[in-house]
Amino acid sequence: MQLAQQILLMAAKEFTHILRDRRTVFLILLAPLITFGLFAYLYDGQRVTEMNLVIVDDDRSPLSREIINMYGQSELFRYQGLVNTTEEAEQRIQTGETDVAVIIPENLNRDVKEGKSTQVLTLIDGTNMLISNGATKGTSTVLQTVSAGVTLRMMEANGIVPAKAKAMLQPINATIRVGYNPAYNYRVFLLFGLVATVLQQVMLTTMSGAFCREKERGTNMILVASRMPVTAVVLGKALPYFVICLFNCFLMLVLANQLTEISILGAGFDLFMISLAFTVSLVGIALIVSNLVPDELRANQIILLIATPSFLVSGFTWPLSKMPAPLVAFSNCLPLTHYLAAFRIVGVKGAPLSAVGYQLLVLFLLGVAGILGSMMLWRRQRETGKLVNLE
Repeated sequence: MQLAQQILLMAAKEFTHILRDRRTVFLILLAPLITFGLFAYLYDGQRVTEMNLVIVDDDRSPLSREIINMYGQSELFRYQGLVNTTEEAEQRIQTGETDVAVIIPENLNRDVKEGKSTQVLTLIDGTNMLISNGATKGTSTVLQTVSAGVTLRMMEANGIVPAKAKAMLQPINATIRVGYNPAYNYRVFLLFGLVATVLQQVMLTTMSGAFCREKERGTNMILVASRMPVTAVVLGKALPYFVICLFNCFLMLVLANQLTEISILGAGFDLFMISLAFTVSLVGIALIVSNLVPDELRANQIILLIATPSFLVSGFTWPLSKMPAPLVAFSNCLPLTHYLAAFRIVGVKGAPLSAVGYQLLVLFLLGVAGILGSMMLWRRQRETGKLVNLE
């Protein structure tokens, strides 16, 4: 009970610091709202290769194997193998394991031999515009190439029969179904990524000054003299920013759901857990930086070095699976990468929370490690007198 009171006392003190600084109030509350409104209005209305692809082969004929080989040889796709059912393919797209699924219908080979036009269904993940556009073009090219080869063989074998000429010109047609964003709405692709990027930048910038301000103003001496537990100091400092960041996350979701045509499919509890994990990770990173550097200016410089690259390598501006391995490794150390991946899978596609267990684990680990590290740093600085012996 005493520890809880000390945490709340420290949190009240930090809220007072926040409210006294108009710049901080503006950044932490108004900047995400302004950014959301700007990009929601603005988006009202290099080539991707090796998109992950699975195939459902219900025909299992020489023609279906020819189609599979063509997809495997295309530089646009990375063939992951066969799956048994359409439902399994849809689930793999929903959980982000694959980008494209091709459904080869039963009796494809027989219908083509009989001169009948037939359809090959392609399922595409529409949450990433670059992938959906590239996959649409790529699958059409593959099937047109196979279809042209089939036509030539039929002409050579049977001659040109006028009654069958129309069907022979295009015996295999592509039917494409883009999931989760069939209208190619740019707001679905851009809005949440942009707002999450700005929210990360704002929260890291403001939180990184939490302990720096105490150092610059000399008020650390009060904390040292009070002998308040390290846990109460660190958690009390973090609590106001944690509450504000979590509030901003949900405010963005509510505004998107109410003021735009974007459909958020994820359950409320699942979205809460994703936002909670993202917030914890931001708090942990900011507290570590705030304890390591002596002033707010240098803290902001370090945060800039962290936040700016994350915009480029988080999988938002370019699919993560298409990046070089060193960049992917760096990206996996950033909270924005895992938050955007989890939000797309759960929030946009409606997958269960279990589908993003890895992302949640990484976010919580980043946050907890940062908070525990901050406690160790602050305790060491207090014991060595660095909190009061200011330069």
